[in-house]
Amino acid sequence: MIPLLYQNIQDQIAQAGHVLLLTDERIDGDTMGSTMGLYHVLKDLGKRVEVFSPKPLPEMFKFIPGVEVIRRDAEVFLQDSIDLVIISDCSDGEYIKNFLPTMPRKVPLVVFDHHASNPLYGNINLVETAAASTADVVWRFIKAAGYPVSREAAQCLLTGVYTDTDVFTTANTTIAALEASAELVKLGADPKTIVRCHMMNRSVNALRLWGLVFGRLFYDPEFDAIATAITRKDMETFKATDDDLKSISNFLNEMLEERHEVVLVYYEKDDGSVKGSLRSRSRDVAKIAEEKYGGGGHKLAAGFKIPNARLVEQPDRWVVEKNPIV
Repeated sequence: MIPLLYQNIQDQIAQAGHVLLLTDERIDGDTMGSTMGLYHVLKDLGKRVEVFSPKPLPEMFKFIPGVEVIRRDAEVFLQDSIDLVIISDCSDGEYIKNFLPTMPRKVPLVVFDHHASNPLYGNINLVETAAASTADVVWRFIKAAGYPVSREAAQCLLTGVYTDTDVFTTANTTIAALEASAELVKLGADPKTIVRCHMMNRSVNALRLWGLVFGRLFYDPEFDAIATAITRKDMETFKATDDDLKSISNFLNEMLEERHEVVLVYYEKDDGSVKGSLRSRSRDVAKIAEEKYGGGGHKLAAGFKIPNARLVEQPDRWVVEKNPIV
């Protein structure tokens, strides 16, 4: 028997003629994979479907089938024919508060997610905090609904599962994620393409930056963590992008000796803030991030942001300093 929550979402989709899909503003493989997977499935159901992303698509995700349809112009929200909005892998829904009020009429908002910090901001919220990725949450719904799944849809969804688990190497990997991946491969998804295009496709400058980052490892007593730091000057020196920073914290978490329970990567953002990316094999880093800096995320993978700050090198470590108020 189909769960009531699944049935509610299925009813909304059945009644909709024009669906708007939204990615998170923090573009990664999970938000892209789950969103574009839904795009192909809903399109094959005969729906008119559009996709909006608030940020440019990183080069590493251009292999995902269908991404050429993604729009970035806010005018997409002004269409009065839109009768359903679905957002995937967006833990807080903050950015859409600037866009949804511009719509000609209020329509149902469905949220697919797996972040424990999600405040359930949608009209219907399918949030499975134990799931390894939003993509496998979406897949279980699609499977239960009995929707047809094309090779393109399967490829998108597998991308979400693979990238959010770093190919099943992270602590959040579940049996359900493994089962979802096997089912998606049977439907035509190609794992090798994901690994080659997303995980192994690093520029020389990105690898040089990673080398610098590894050389800066130090012990951070505030978080009882092995940490490292990346400044905006580093990014400029190596002509690197924020996409080149992806997976550093996951990589360190998997590669360091088991006695190091927490890994922390600090990096300066171009908006004048310092962000921290936390990973752990056992400790609840989401709770730590929230208590210290109002951050959040998953138990074993979380982050925080310190506004108006910079990274400063000291003899044996890096520290975060607040900028003087002028």
